[in-house]
Amino acid sequence: MSPDSTSNSKAYVPKSDYQYYKPYGSFHDFMHSYRLKPWNDDDVLEAKRIIEGFREADRLEWEEEQRKAGGK
Repeated sequence: MSPDSTSNSKAYVPKSDYQYYKPYGSFHDFMHSYRLKPWNDDDVLEAKRIIEGFREADRLEWEEEQRKAGGK
């Protein structure tokens, strides 16, 4: 199993796009869950921005966990 942001690794390893949309079944289903249209290029870009937002939130959460762990 490859390391990701939930491992105890010293370096942050971001999740792939696939890891974010996999719970929805597919990228197409991920888009539909946010009421985005897969045939609309602007909506595809918006879906990618949503994933980037998730990735940034995960990174910030990981950094906070590292700060807390370092303060023990």
